[in-house]
Amino acid sequence: MASKKVTLSADGTTATVADATIGDVFSTVLNQNESLTGMYKYAQSAVLFVGGMALQNQRLGNGLNPFK
Repeated sequence: MASKKVTLSADGTTATVADATIGDVFSTVLNQNESLTGMYKYAQSAVLFVGGMALQNQRLGNGLNPFK
């Protein structure tokens, strides 16, 4: 199953679909007009989840290890 990148047009009425690259996992995190599907979307969600765990641990004074 290939991952796809969905990009919304400027007027918001149409969208284009293209094959996603590994760089899109990072470039579409904060972009409201682009989204990923497939395994890259799951990878992106996992990166955000573990990153949030690391930041919470840092906030609590336990370092950046998300599994500590």
